[in-house]
Amino acid sequence: MNDDRGQALAFAVFILALAAAAIGGLRLAQDRILASQLGRRAGEAAVEAAAAVVADAVVAGIAADEPSVVDRARAAATDIAGRNGGARIEALVVACGPRWTEVRMNAGGAAERAAIDVTCSPR
Repeated sequence: MNDDRGQALAFAVFILALAAAAIGGLRLAQDRILASQLGRRAGEAAVEAAAAVVADAVVAGIAADEPSVVDRARAAATDIAGRNGGARIEALVVACGPRWTEVRMNAGGAAERAAIDVTCSPR
């Protein structure tokens, strides 16, 4: 008598092992994607916080590119990034245009920027 039940069982175990490996791989990929998006959102929130500080300074009559303003903007960005699990702020620059101000930030190798529709100098 020729019985193939043993072969079918081995094949079923092999298929289940492949399915388990695929599910594990998908789970790891999902975790990486989620962590990447959380870091990106934290960076966006941090640069927006820095831009708000710069805009407040200009409204108060202080030039946006003054070192004290840039320091306060960096502190705000660092605070928000830390609260949201973002990367350390590596650089923060305030760039002035003729009718706009731009805040550029590097955090964890990612570049973020926010533009404000005000001039750097309140004059």
